[in-house]
Amino acid sequence: MTTQSAPLTDVEKIRRLPWLVAGDSLNTGFFLLTFSGSVFVLFLSELNFDSAQIGFMLSLVPFVGIVSPFIAPWVARFGYKRTFITFWGTRNVVFAFMLLTPLVLARFGQQATFWWVAAIIFLFALCRAIAETGGYPWRKEAIPDTIRGKFIALNSMSTTVAGILVTIGAGFVIDASTGLNRFILLITVGLIFGFTSVWVYAHVPGGAAAVSAGVRNTAGTLRGMQRALKNRNFLLFLLALGLGTVGATAMISFIPLYMKEYVGLSEGSIVLLSVSTYLGALVSSYWWGWTADRYGSQPIMQFSMFLLLVLPVAWFLMPQHSSLSLPVAFVIAFVAGLGTLAWRISWIRYLYVNAVPPDNATHYTSVYYAWFGLISGVGPLLIGQILRLSDGFLIELGPVRLTPYTPVFALSVILLAAGVWAVSRLSTEDATPFGRLAGMFLRGNPVRALQSLIRYNFAASEDTLIAVAEQMGDAGNPLSSVELIEALNDPSFNVRYEAIHSIGRLPADPELVDALLASLGEDRSELSFVVTRSLGRLGDRRAVPALRQLLFSGYHLLEANAARALSMLGDEESIPDFLEKLEREPNPVLKIAYASALGKLRANQAIDPIFALLAQTGNPTHRGEIGLALARIAGDEAYYLQHWRSLRANHPTATAQAVLALQKLAHSANQGNLADSAELCAAAFAQNQAEDGAAQLQQMLQQFAQAFPNTPLTNMMTRCAAALAQFGDTRLEIILLSLHTLDVALHQMHNYAPSQAGYALDFPA
Repeated sequence: MTTQSAPLTDVEKIRRLPWLVAGDSLNTGFFLLTFSGSVFVLFLSELNFDSAQIGFMLSLVPFVGIVSPFIAPWVARFGYKRTFITFWGTRNVVFAFMLLTPLVLARFGQQATFWWVAAIIFLFALCRAIAETGGYPWRKEAIPDTIRGKFIALNSMSTTVAGILVTIGAGFVIDASTGLNRFILLITVGLIFGFTSVWVYAHVPGGAAAVSAGVRNTAGTLRGMQRALKNRNFLLFLLALGLGTVGATAMISFIPLYMKEYVGLSEGSIVLLSVSTYLGALVSSYWWGWTADRYGSQPIMQFSMFLLLVLPVAWFLMPQHSSLSLPVAFVIAFVAGLGTLAWRISWIRYLYVNAVPPDNATHYTSVYYAWFGLISGVGPLLIGQILRLSDGFLIELGPVRLTPYTPVFALSVILLAAGVWAVSRLSTEDATPFGRLAGMFLRGNPVRALQSLIRYNFAASEDTLIAVAEQMGDAGNPLSSVELIEALNDPSFNVRYEAIHSIGRLPADPELVDALLASLGEDRSELSFVVTRSLGRLGDRRAVPALRQLLFSGYHLLEANAARALSMLGDEESIPDFLEKLEREPNPVLKIAYASALGKLRANQAIDPIFALLAQTGNPTHRGEIGLALARIAGDEAYYLQHWRSLRANHPTATAQAVLALQKLAHSANQGNLADSAELCAAAFAQNQAEDGAAQLQQMLQQFAQAFPNTPLTNMMTRCAAALAQFGDTRLEIILLSLHTLDVALHQMHNYAPSQAGYALDFPA
């Protein structure tokens, strides 16, 4: 077998990744039927080993991993792939001696059998540790970082399916017979899987011997490991990994015994619980990988820790020796599949992408492997000793039952809670903060956003992309931000247009604002108008400088759009520029944009020029927008907008009803004279005498303006009265603006009016 010395391209790596997936799937069958999982635990239990002995056996495999830093230089010289293939095959040969265990038990007794099994496990673990010391740097080379999360997810899906099939078969075999022979049969099948996996792994490229002298000699290795141990973030990662491994993974190894001894499930049912675990992993596998690649490993690590915290509490509270025990156990196992896979995908990705620098992979991974072996061995050993010391402990407190596993569950909660803290302290340079990621699922419609992501990635026509971009905006959820930013560079103008429009309907995340600003900085085009509006809708004031530049770009229509966007961002410093442009703009339609912007900013100094523009405008729709700008200056726009439709639908009746509502306000504000005038005004409009009603409304404005303090609102009432005198009942927006201004004034006076009758002449400005 030769190793590949030329640098591998990502294309070559991706092309050969199916071999790695196939090898891992076959290896899943091997370890589930041999040294890991519920089958092995039940096999040891069948040999009458107690909890402490089982814990010792389970700890041997990871404990031997401590040799990794010491053999790393030799592995680097021998070649990573060559080391892996050689010792991966050797470990299978060693484990094959486990088939002789029934003979050893029959001839030499249980004590000798214990040491026989322990010796096999030790030698097997040693070969495995040497193989994986080469395997980790080889995998880092063989899998491109850009797709590492997705690969881990797809690989997990494949291994999960393999695990489900193997577990179902193992459960059937275990339930169909008794004694050691059923386990020997399963181990034999597992060995076939193991030997086949070695042949498959040989087709994965890369893994040549290291060229760097610092990797190939012991002194350089020690210096490299010292650098790793001085890396604060790497040490924090190891701490989080240790807490999560001991708190969750190690404890899960003993759950088959808990289910058998205290919950009352049969051995076959216990093995089949793994199917539920695998289903939880299968349905969420691609999601965890995609999310980790997109938003970083750290938030997924945090979420998985929270999910794993649920497990010990659920196991403690689950019904025992009940018809509900098995269904509840399946549900908990499903959650365990979700949590453990999320944890595995996220921490493995963080190890390769964030914790281990690419130029020092061997040293870091050898330290990691030794630490992981240590804590993986400590976990089962510690839990086994706790179970041994608490053997026979059983207390019933009403519905709560305390068993020897209760201290183990309590320890798990403590360790996982500490793990949540440790993960939150990890470096997150390329990751979305956990709080922000969680918030993405609380905004808009996340389900619709995820559906649109799937449609976007499979879209093959312009019409579909346009529809998907629109759907992303309708969802109002930031999960689709990356795709919308990508769509800004789509070759189709219509797709780009819809993407910009949709971005403006999403929450104002920084990357969206930056993408629009970058688009705005390019050559001016018709898309610039949509960009300015979207920037205004997003509400991020970082867009203000760029929009101010557009305000003097020389493109009149673009300048007007920029003014509207700046007003949406509350840029009061631009008010003088808007006033100047309102005066000098030659296009009467574009003048409306500046009037609207001034109204949005409630610029009192703009009342007179906007009224002048209103008097000159003939289009009713345009006059309605100008009236809205003035209504905003007067106060809250809600009254104007609510009554606009009703007044247009039935002018006389709706106006009369609005005036009667003002009459009630006048009484509440102790404005008796104004209330009397309102009654006459309402009667005139109700009798379809709109001209007389407009005259009465004008009189009300003049009457109130005389008593009202000298404020911008007084000026508004005076200008409304003058407009009514000029146009009478011919302009709906002036009548509505007059009603709106009176409503604002009466509400303010009602809030500040003295208890006795009379005008509130001390009304605050």
